[in-house]
Amino acid sequence: MLLASGTVLADDLSEANKFLAAQQYDKALPLYTRLANAGNAEAQFRVGEMAWYGDGMRQDLQAAHAWFTKAAAGGSADAREALAALDRRRTRGAEIGYWTRGYRGEDLRSDRFECKMPAVPAVSTSNADVAATRASIEAWQTCYNGFVANFNATAPLAKRIPADVLDMMTPKETERARKHIESVYRTVLTEAQCDVVAVRTAQAAWETATERFVKEENVRMKRKLDVETRLIVDSQRRNNDYAAMNYRGLPPPPSAVRTTK
Repeated sequence: MLLASGTVLADDLSEANKFLAAQQYDKALPLYTRLANAGNAEAQFRVGEMAWYGDGMRQDLQAAHAWFTKAAAGGSADAREALAALDRRRTRGAEIGYWTRGYRGEDLRSDRFECKMPAVPAVSTSNADVAATRASIEAWQTCYNGFVANFNATAPLAKRIPADVLDMMTPKETERARKHIESVYRTVLTEAQCDVVAVRTAQAAWETATERFVKEENVRMKRKLDVETRLIVDSQRRNNDYAAMNYRGLPPPPSAVRTTK
């Protein structure tokens, strides 16, 4: 009779596990509850887990703690780990709230990833100004490349939330955290993309204006040089003509004689 009873319990546990795996909580919970009340440690752990997760019942962390305590006393290692997670919730529950609604992505754009916009003037009129502007844009680009690499490296949820915090979350809290973090990441990425557009637009306008200034300045300098060259040539021609006149012994042009009436 005892053997038959043990076999029935094992069959019920196996059946309950199948229902749980299929997320048929309304069928799994009655079987687990009967087994748990009979003192089965694994069933006690499962009932506690369902109470923690809110599967097939309203979430009840106090009931979950009670069932985990019984299961741990019966030798369940999983229950001991669950109790440790619940204990962390008591002292670090605020961290769950932070990741599910408080996180703003501040670590993604702070310190070395806080890429200040480059100083791009409307136009550069000197080589020193061109060099300074290019250096400012290159510094921003280097910072932005680092931001992108860090952003991609921390994108998965498992890499964003500390493991010991993730372990004490319920599945619903984990899902809320995932949605919240994804929303924050979209916002941060959109802002970064807007910065890229702004920098590229300013850079393109600066390059166009600076190139136009250089061309206009080259034309102006050429005209100035042409005028100066003509003046030099004209002056040299006059000097040569005067020297030729002196060489032939011709008298210099007469001075104008003032007549009186």
